[in-house]
Amino acid sequence: MKRLVPLLACAALSLPSSAAPLDEDTSRLARQRGCALCHAFEPAKPRADGVPPSAPSWREIAGRYRGTAGAEDKLVAVVMRGTKTGERHWAGKAGIDEMPANPVGISEDEARKIVRWVLRLD
Repeated sequence: MKRLVPLLACAALSLPSSAAPLDEDTSRLARQRGCALCHAFEPAKPRADGVPPSAPSWREIAGRYRGTAGAEDKLVAVVMRGTKTGERHWAGKAGIDEMPANPVGISEDEARKIVRWVLRLD
């Protein structure tokens, strides 16, 4: 038993101790900053009339950008500066033509924290 305790302690140290609270805290931050007004956690189907959801879900964003070089910086820039008409890279999957800039409602550090959280989603 004495040998098992150090092994369990090492195993516990290798786990991301803040993973669950970080996800919960970051999810709450995203809701507080208004991200959830347009973005859902899970993908949504188009309405009966064919209109797609307002914006891609966080899981769809993660699937598209995870592992892509520069994705974090690109997405932080989108959160802070928004997109312009013609930059619709979610055409047909998002009902809103452009994402508005949000530099007043969220700091760049908060945007980066949320983007990192999104990119870690499965």
